[in-house]
Amino acid sequence: MPPAPAASSSSASGSARGGAAAGGQPAAAATGGGSGGGGTSREAGAAGSSGGGSSGRPAGGRGERAAEEERANDRGLRQASGSSLGSSRQQGGTSVAPEAPVPMSNYAFFVKYTYSNECALLAYNFHELVTNLGIFEQFAYRHDHRLISVTLAYMFYRYQVHHCDIALDLAVTLVYLEDVRMPGQPELDEHRRDAFNLICYLAFLAHTFNADRTIRLSDWYKEIGWRSFRNCQQLNGYVFFLFSQVRRFRLRVSETRVKRYIQKLCSVPSKMQGDG
Repeated sequence: MPPAPAASSSSASGSARGGAAAGGQPAAAATGGGSGGGGTSREAGAAGSSGGGSSGRPAGGRGERAAEEERANDRGLRQASGSSLGSSRQQGGTSVAPEAPVPMSNYAFFVKYTYSNECALLAYNFHELVTNLGIFEQFAYRHDHRLISVTLAYMFYRYQVHHCDIALDLAVTLVYLEDVRMPGQPELDEHRRDAFNLICYLAFLAHTFNADRTIRLSDWYKEIGWRSFRNCQQLNGYVFFLFSQVRRFRLRVSETRVKRYIQKLCSVPSKMQGDG
């Protein structure tokens, strides 16, 4: 049984439960979750519809129904087009060309690809804070940077971590990332400079430090780690590198810094940012 959480994390967890009820934002459709993995120790343990068959109805009946549906769709499109043209005539007397697709805003992206109001808000704020720290200027990721936050939201939701605890884990992760940018940190090798792995597995360390029952590293490998590592043992080596060389065997961080990030993670932004 791991020792009790550090005072900084437990106190900050109370702040998270007071502030992490993200309010009033539209939610994406919820998907199924799973059960969490086994426990590890704090600092030392952190290292370690297709269908067959034939129909009874003749094929001709299906063809007629499909043709009728297509005609109905055409009528609907014509009606919608006529309505738009009528509206444009009322506004300016002339029709206008259709508008170009508007890029999806960051927040709309997280609403679409996460699983609850709270996940969307936390993932959005986490992405903005990581970007503001300049992590993506120092560490490369060749895909959409927002996918990192979506991945973490998926992991925590998949293994039924409460959104208050997600806020705490992400806050500690942000402190770790803030420290990475400070002078005196060891230079990461080229193959260790991937932003996805750096952020996700610092989040793993934060999660193992904060949680009494953690998501096992083997589950992280099963869900996301297989993309970058040959096996769980290789992933464990990378996590130990982060623990020993980047964090220097210290996972405890200032309670004040954690609370500051919890407040930012749980705040509903006054202005939703565009793509970044």
